[in-house]
This record gives sequence, C-alpha cells and structure tokens, in this order.
Amino acid sequence: MRDPRPEGRTGTSAPRGLRVVLLVFLPFMSAYLLSETFRNVNGVVGRLLKAELGLGPERLGLLTAVFLAAIAGSQVFVGVALDRWGPRRVVGSLMAVAALGAVVFAANDFSRLVAGRFLIGLGMAACWAAAFKANATWFPPGRLALANAATLGLAGLGALAATLPTELIIARTHWHNVFLGLAVASLVLAVVIWCLVPEPADGPQDDAADRASIGAAFRGLAGIATSRVFWKIGPVSFLAQGAWLAYQGLWAGAWLAEVDGLAPVPAASTLMWLALAIVAGQLGFGLLADRLQRAGIGLWTITAATTTLFVAAQAAILLMPPGVLTRPLWIAYGLFTAGPIFTYALLSLALPARLSGRAISLLNLFATAAGFVLQYGVGAIIGLWDAPGDGIYPAAAHRTAFGVMLGLQVAALLWMLAPGWRPQPAAAGTLRTDTPAVRR
Repeated sequence: MRDPRPEGRTGTSAPRGLRVVLLVFLPFMSAYLLSETFRNVNGVVGRLLKAELGLGPERLGLLTAVFLAAIAGSQVFVGVALDRWGPRRVVGSLMAVAALGAVVFAANDFSRLVAGRFLIGLGMAACWAAAFKANATWFPPGRLALANAATLGLAGLGALAATLPTELIIARTHWHNVFLGLAVASLVLAVVIWCLVPEPADGPQDDAADRASIGAAFRGLAGIATSRVFWKIGPVSFLAQGAWLAYQGLWAGAWLAEVDGLAPVPAASTLMWLALAIVAGQLGFGLLADRLQRAGIGLWTITAATTTLFVAAQAAILLMPPGVLTRPLWIAYGLFTAGPIFTYALLSLALPARLSGRAISLLNLFATAAGFVLQYGVGAIIGLWDAPGDGIYPAAAHRTAFGVMLGLQVAALLWMLAPGWRPQPAAAGTLRTDTPAVRR
C-alpha cells in the first residue's frame, strides 16, 4: 500500500491522519461545497429571474449553463496547472475570480448576469479536480474511492443550501444579497486555502520531465485523451454527470412545478431531499465500496452496478404518472449519483499518479461540457412547445427532453458494459491502455 503522503515527500513534516483531513481534505471539500451552491442556486432563483427579466426556458437554460461552459472550457488548463503548481495555488487564486463574478451577477441586466455567471464558473473551475487531485496525492489507493465519495457527499451540502434554505432567505431579502454573501464566502475560503493547506516538500509535480515544459504537460494530457481506459468508462460518466448537472442545477425544479404540479415551497423541499440523498448516497456508497473492495469485489463492478441503478432511477421518473412517488424517485436519483462519480477513482487508479490532475480534469471537462449541452438543450427542446398564458410548459415537453437525455445515457452504459476489455490499476509511471482484463 502506498504511503498516504505524496510520492517523493521526505521528512516528518508531512501531515498525517487527522491533520490530512483538517488541512487538506476539509479546505478543498469546502471549496467544492461552495461551487455546488453556486451551480445549483438558479434552481430556486431561476423563477425570480424568469419573472423579473421575462426569460423563456431557452435563455434561462443558457444563463444557467454558462457556469458549466466556463468550467468545461478551462479544464484542460486547470489540469495542467494542478499538476504543475498544485491545488493550493490554483484554487486559492481562482476563487477570487468567483467572488468578482458573484458581485457582477447581483444585477437585473441579462448581459451582466451572463458575464457574472461565466466568471463564477471560471473561478470555481478547479474546485472539483483540485479536491480529487489532493485526495489522490494524500490518501492511499485503497481509500481513494472513499475519499472521493466523502468529498462529493459532504460537498453536496452546498447543493442542499441552494434549495429550501435559499428559498427561505429570498422570502425575506432580495436574491442579490444571496450572491453578495457568496462573494464574501469565496474570498474568505481563498485566504484559508492559501494560508493553511500544505504543499508536498518536493513540489506539486513529481515528474521532472513534465515540470520542464508546458509542451510535455500537454503531451501527457494527449496520452490520456487517446487512451483506451478513458473512452471505455468516460462516455457514461460524463453523460450521467451531465444529466445530473442539468437537472439538479435547474430543470428538476421546473419538472416538479410543471410536470408534478408542485408549489414553490414543496418543490424546493423536494430539491432539498434530492440534495440530502446525494450527500447520503456519496457517503454511503463510498463506505460500501470501501468494504466491498476489501472483500475482493473490484471497483469496476461497483461502478457498473451503481451507474446502472442511476440510469434506472431516471427511467422510473420518466415513466411514472405525475405526482406518483415523486419524492421517493428523486431521492433514489440522488442516492445513485454515486455511480458515475466512482469513475474518477477508477480512472485515477488506472493511470500514473503524475497524470492524475490532468486525467480528472479531462473527465470533468467532458462532464461539464455534457452538462452545458444538456442544460441548454433541455431548455431548447422544451421551448419547441407553446406555453399558455400562465407560462407553464406542457408535461410532454419536459418528458421529451428527459427521454432524449436518458437515451444517450443508456447507449453509453451499454458501451461500458459490453463484454471485452476492462481497465486495471497502473504500475508506477505507466499508462495502462492495453490491459486485457481486471477482476470483476
């Protein structure tokens, strides 16, 4: 088992155990938690933007998806930066940009809203990959799935804060104040990360050749992008995550209101249960995966099973009559989001540690790009229908959009489950692109 300290680190100053949790895990998890709040807050604020600015579903979808577009467009550079300069410097710097974006977003002009949302996305672009990069650096391989699941689970509290708590806040104050408060939180957390998070003694990058030039760093990225392991597990991961991003971030609220007929507070309450289920699912399945791997069941099997259940939960939501088992089905949706997240640990273990930042960022690029396309695309499909005078679109519009999204995931899942080649953990310093099989 690998030493839980970064490879190449020497001496006794490396934090271990509880100090790793306090000085590494919690700061980066908190940054991702804040990112989750920013990503999902439009699920509640969106109806106010729609009312104040007269936004249709396509423009509202575009406004919300700009956050994901900023993240997707920066992931290649984020991955290289994380491997060269480390999570502390990258995240600590970018969160100041997010704070600026939150201030800009507190406006009533559509162009300023788009600009602010883009800056927020850019500022939060490294939070996900940095947390996973830090986990891959400081935790032993056997605990990586658990560490990643704990990161996602606890960060899900940020999505929770963007539901009923936000609804209650904006009932007492203007929604602008929500974003001004988030700007302050971003700045405070940036300072904490800069001042408290440790660096590996030998620097953020293990490999001197990769450190020597940007060109070498991008060649490593190209190796990942053309690897067999990436394209075996990647498509279902980024499509499933894209669906999750699109619906939790915006369209689940519209579904609950326009398909199931829920009022704003019950809809926000259901979104809160969805966020709680994501927290419970990430933590619970992370612990379960940890135990199953110790019992000899491979991470591939765990990933395939939970991802299949996530797709099945979406099929049940699509096919169930309006108002029937609404909350339980969205809770199941949240629980099984753990499935596509396991692919990050699977990919990290199949590639050399020195490429982990780029590998995670590349997968995140595709996931957030899928989230942008699906979030905007759902709005575009819904907009093909005419809304009556009350502005509520028919259930058929929502079901058609949901069905298209689900069909893409089913195709990707079948590709992943097709018999044949399976990835397995990489030997140190090698890229495993030709491994015939792993334990199933």
